[in-house]
Amino acid sequence: MTWIGTHCKLMAISLLCVACAVGLFRNPIEENILALVPKSIKKQVELFEHSPLSQKLIVMVQGPSEEQTNRAAQTVREKLTQAGLVRVFSPQQNLTEMLRALPARFTARDQQQAEQKLEPQAVAAQFEKYQEQLFSFSGIFFQQLITHDPFNLAPLLFDKWAQLGEQTQTHYQDGFLSSAGGTLQAGLYDLTVPTADFSTAIRVQQELARLAQELAQNVRVFFMGGLRYTLENVQLIKRDLVWVSLAGLCCLGLIFAWFFRSKRALLVYALPLLVLFPAAFITQQIFGRISGITLGFGSVVAGLSVDYAVYVYFATASLHLPGAKRALYYHLGCNFLTSALCFAALLFSSVEVFKQIAVFALVALVLSFMIACFVFPPYFKKAPLQTPAHMVHFFKPFSFRLACLTSIILVGFGIWGMFHVSFNAQLDSLNSTSAQFRRDKQLTNQLFDTGTHALLFVLGKTPQEVLESNEQLSRALPRPLATADLFVSAHTQAQNKQRWVSFWNETRRAYAKNLLQQQSAKLGFNAAAFAPFWKELDNAAEQDDVDFSSWYNPLILLRDGSYALVNVVPDEKIYEEISFRFPAQFVSVSQLQYRLTHSIKREALWVVCLALLFNFIAVWLVFRRLPETLLCFVPVVLGACALVGVLALVRLPVNLFGLIFLPLLVGLGIDYAIFQLMKLRAGKSGLAPLYPPQALLAAGLSTLAGFGVLILAKHAVLFMMGFCALVGIGAAVLIAMFVLPPLWERFI
Repeated sequence: MTWIGTHCKLMAISLLCVACAVGLFRNPIEENILALVPKSIKKQVELFEHSPLSQKLIVMVQGPSEEQTNRAAQTVREKLTQAGLVRVFSPQQNLTEMLRALPARFTARDQQQAEQKLEPQAVAAQFEKYQEQLFSFSGIFFQQLITHDPFNLAPLLFDKWAQLGEQTQTHYQDGFLSSAGGTLQAGLYDLTVPTADFSTAIRVQQELARLAQELAQNVRVFFMGGLRYTLENVQLIKRDLVWVSLAGLCCLGLIFAWFFRSKRALLVYALPLLVLFPAAFITQQIFGRISGITLGFGSVVAGLSVDYAVYVYFATASLHLPGAKRALYYHLGCNFLTSALCFAALLFSSVEVFKQIAVFALVALVLSFMIACFVFPPYFKKAPLQTPAHMVHFFKPFSFRLACLTSIILVGFGIWGMFHVSFNAQLDSLNSTSAQFRRDKQLTNQLFDTGTHALLFVLGKTPQEVLESNEQLSRALPRPLATADLFVSAHTQAQNKQRWVSFWNETRRAYAKNLLQQQSAKLGFNAAAFAPFWKELDNAAEQDDVDFSSWYNPLILLRDGSYALVNVVPDEKIYEEISFRFPAQFVSVSQLQYRLTHSIKREALWVVCLALLFNFIAVWLVFRRLPETLLCFVPVVLGACALVGVLALVRLPVNLFGLIFLPLLVGLGIDYAIFQLMKLRAGKSGLAPLYPPQALLAAGLSTLAGFGVLILAKHAVLFMMGFCALVGIGAAVLIAMFVLPPLWERFI
């Protein structure tokens, strides 16, 4: 019965692991930069993501000459349209629709210009120009324009679009943005499929790869925009997960071969696999999604979860001693408490990924503790009673003088590092991209110079409220916003249409018809050809407004159900100041980077303080003596000093995720100090065999094998975590082994 009960526990845990793995992989990994930023600036980052170009598919074509590049760009546009991936707006095909949009946007300024266009000299000059265009080679394209707009009123609307183009830095030529020599051209398209979907990114990539084979060999085509970021990040994280997991398993295998060499000890390294999928699945269910960064970090929590099984394995041979089991479980409980409190501190962060990591780690730690204490011990009963002689032996600790000198040097090294370490506050540091992507981005930046521009978002609960607020804000500026003239509220539309109808009163109509007859007779035009213009004029007041959203849509729906209208404006103080007087948000790259850095630093300080407080209380409850409690923090403090110093020494810029590793170092570093202090205490009660030095070294190396292998990751966030783990935790292990014992002997 005992045999059945023992194996049933392990089988039940294994089945749970398989079930959770199936449930986890039924939903894809979701990457969103909003999950990586604090709550205080999440709104601004969300708005920043809705810049006019971020929702566009930008297809770049590079060729040896302007002619070849333009021909290739047109081919790509046709193929993407035929494939149903994009929709293309052609102004020539929508001229009538553009003219119908004028009455709803007929401002007082437009009325003054229209009066000038209807002066006899202006009409005569315009008809002479029309005559030249009609008898030119391309005259067929101007027939519709002349019959629908004999007084050349369309530029009143076209000028508004031109002003919008100046603000958004999108200057078209033949339907494409073009470099000076024409050898680099960009097409901006609206996707007909979800813009943030990984499957969409793969589909676009595959379609362009197929097109590249049809184009000339010296012509290159690639795409940019938010979809490319999604593709780069998800692909990189997936590759990292594979390589990091394999590297971690190899490192753990080497540690196993060096320290264990027992079939039953294989269960020690089976523990991470048993807790990984349940922890990931539960995290996914709580948040509704799981980030690839959480998976990457969580998959190496394996190194931490192994510690419990390592301690149980090495202590098994000594559990026959009186009070040994109680002492062992007390020690493991202390380790669990400090590690759990360290990750629990992340729950107080407003960054969603930190909360995901906290939940993942807490679930993994609970399962690891329970499995190591209540499922594995029966399998370790036949473990070797002694560690073979060829294994690594306990190194002699430093002398008290050398320990003090080492501590002083590390503290000084850390202080020096604090003044020389550099931080990378770029939002791009939270994304990781390939070298090819960075080269492509440099090419793209030749056509999109947005360095001197910022985004001004006007907010509201409904689209109409946003449009009205945008118009009020525009009137308060020295230069009106282009969006305020193009995307008008219902109230303003009614006013503009009334102005249009009043302008075209019976007197002016008769005057305008007389001018048309005079010019038609003079130049040989048929006056009846202008019937489409008079027909549209008669129907202007009753027509619904034209929807421009398929051409350019500045109105966006936010996650909270509210709306915003985006304006591209110069990065000037006046726009930031006016945003405080209206329901608006001013967002510039420099401002956003400053706030992001400030917010992350504040969050990191808050979480570190919480982790220190939680662990101080926990350790004091364990030892009930202040000197012993303070000594437990020696590996943490000196390990942090070593980490900061090394970061400055190797000149590695710390991205915003590097700061948040510090609270994790608190909990992980304290575990090794607790082991050493428990060992020194146990020596007085005859339980020192419970704490063989190999256990500490194997546990420390296992943690490094789990966390440290992240240094092999290409993703910037995962790499930074791996580097911090390798240096910080590695230093904490060495300090606990060599520096802490002499301090204990002197002060306790």
